Amino acid sequence: MERNYTFTGDFSPEAVAGVLSIEMILALIANGVVLVITFYQKKSFKHSSTVFFTSLILAHLALTLLYLPFTITSFFAGEWIIGSTDNEKQGTCDFTAFMIITSAYIMYMTLSLISIDRFLFIVKPHLHKRFMSPRVALVLVIIVWIVNSVFFSSGFIDGSGIAYQYVAPLGVCNALTISQAMAII
Repeated sequence: MERNYTFTGDFSPEAVAGVLSIEMILALIANGVVLVITFYQKKSFKHSSTVFFTSLILAHLALTLLYLPFTITSFFAGEWIIGSTDNEKQGTCDFTAFMIITSAYIMYMTLSLISIDRFLFIVKPHLHKRFMSPRVALVLVIIVWIVNSVFFSSGFIDGSGIAYQYVAPLGVCNALTISQAMAII
């Protein structure tokens, strides 16, 4: 299956690594501060929206801590250097690709849950009070995390429709769909 992109290969890996480093530092500070404030105000967990936003923060922190450092290192080195053997390099590459796609889809689905929560709160407040308790929100968030983790862990199995691989011109590890059925996702 032919990849459809127009990347010409002209970019500065060091500049990208620098920008990603700044993004990582700012993301750690911003998400860390918001998470500490959220946990400090325990009564805020009486709202379903707080549970959803906390999930969003945790997914972004997972992405920031478990994907960006490896990718930044790869950009600076010009190749994937994390691991001492080829198997270790492939394993860390697969792990970071798994982390980016899993975290991204957790964020997408959590944003969908936030949209549903806000819709019910504004348009159908009686249904929101009746059905959208913090406990229900927590169950929904746990389901999102488990379903995404299980679904995208299939990338570690050959022939599953998802492949984790190093993309040499870009210098990153990423998840690629290798079947028409998975391309829909």
